[in-house]
Amino acid sequence: MPANTFPRSVRKTHTPALALLLLLGLAEAAPAQALVPPLAGTAAGHPRSATARPAGQEPEPQETAPQEPEPQRECTTGTGPRQREVEGYLGLPVDGTQSPQDCAAIRDFQEREGVLPADGLASPTTYRALYARWAAGHPEQLLADGHCPPERGRVACLDLTHQVMWLLKGRKVVVQAVPLRSGAPGYETRTGRFSIQRRVRDDYSSLYHQPMPFSQYFSGGQALHGTRKNIYSPPGSHGCVNLRHDDAERLWNWMRVGDTVRIWGSKPPA
Repeated sequence: MPANTFPRSVRKTHTPALALLLLLGLAEAAPAQALVPPLAGTAAGHPRSATARPAGQEPEPQETAPQEPEPQRECTTGTGPRQREVEGYLGLPVDGTQSPQDCAAIRDFQEREGVLPADGLASPTTYRALYARWAAGHPEQLLADGHCPPERGRVACLDLTHQVMWLLKGRKVVVQAVPLRSGAPGYETRTGRFSIQRRVRDDYSSLYHQPMPFSQYFSGGQALHGTRKNIYSPPGSHGCVNLRHDDAERLWNWMRVGDTVRIWGSKPPA
């Protein structure tokens, strides 16, 4: 009998059963992985990349090529005017003749201390910087210096020949030797025995337009004061005694109006 001749009621009765059979067949034909939920952090239907990191894990450090050390530049400066003294202070063989090893050692010291130019030459400035370092470690030698005998109170001792100063209290060095920068040619720092006349913590030179922290005036407009400039830079000050900022502050904390200042010697050429 043709299909379209079945009664309508019979076709309605078999429709739900046929639909169920079709659904069961599709489920069996689907691959098993379709029933597994996607991994966390991936979109459904898109597998996670093999290089993806689990959440919260730090990335692995990337290896970088090792940096090649900078080649040591050759030091070729010749023998300097203070060769023997500089060799002695640096603990080098004292023969008065520059060698590549001498040059490299001198240049390293100049770079550390800010001596300009840092070229390895045994210059007068390099010698004075080494002398200041030596004097800081030998206070007993400073006490024996006849230019600055101990007094009852505090005495600031300024050696212009070596461009160094220290502070005595009685027979004790209370501020160790530090480098100074005195007046340039034509603006020489006065020598003799003086006393602190006035003190200005944050002064300013209206004449030379320069800050003068921790100023302690000892002779008219000449004062001990701090500077941010290189203490070894030529040619010198306009007559004042420049000290590194921290050294000037240390001296300020020790000294008072009326304290003695003794200055001797003369500034050598750079």
